[in-house]
Amino acid sequence: MRTIGISWAVILCFAFDVRADTHDQLAAYRQKIDSLDRQLVELIQQRARVVAEIGNLKREAHLSITDSNREQQVIAKAQQLAKDGPMPKEAVGRIYQKLIEEMRNWEATFSASPTPAPSSQSTPTGGGK
Repeated sequence: MRTIGISWAVILCFAFDVRADTHDQLAAYRQKIDSLDRQLVELIQQRARVVAEIGNLKREAHLSITDSNREQQVIAKAQQLAKDGPMPKEAVGRIYQKLIEEMRNWEATFSASPTPAPSSQSTPTGGGK
């Protein structure tokens, strides 16, 4: 009987160690995700700044905000870049589709104003120009 009790104690200690280790690993992975998210948001904001500059050029040249051919090129390029990654290239294409849509919509909101001044503090979430 004593051997069974000791065996259960060892099993329970091992189970608690595994859970603690799992929690530590999860915390480390979540810190990595948080860091990557910060980087992604900054890259999206940098992209938005470039989109704003493109919008200024388009307005000065009296060009349309939408360039379907360019948008499709951006999506195709993203899918090509994603072909060797763990996420399917089609999923990356859908993310870029949404990114482009959001950037285009955001760009349209300031295209009507005479002197748009999108700040570095604005929070667009997408697009490809």
